[in-house]
Amino acid sequence: MKKSDLERKFGELLERRREAMLQALRDGEKPSALMFYGNICGLADAMRAVELVDWEQAHSIRDQAWALYKRGGADAEDEAC
Repeated sequence: MKKSDLERKFGELLERRREAMLQALRDGEKPSALMFYGNICGLADAMRAVELVDWEQAHSIRDQAWALYKRGGADAEDEAC
């Protein structure tokens, strides 16, 4: 698989998990939202393993997802993972 294909697939997966986390937060399902946060962290680690991102970028993905989780999804449309 080409690097551009991997980047696209991982980007789509991250976006789906982010949206699922936001929906869970809107529904008041914090445990489910936390599970999706964990999925995002796993995707960031996988992206680092296949050298799509470096350590700092992977950490940034996690930090942004955590900040979004802690805010409870407020202003979610302004936040980008």
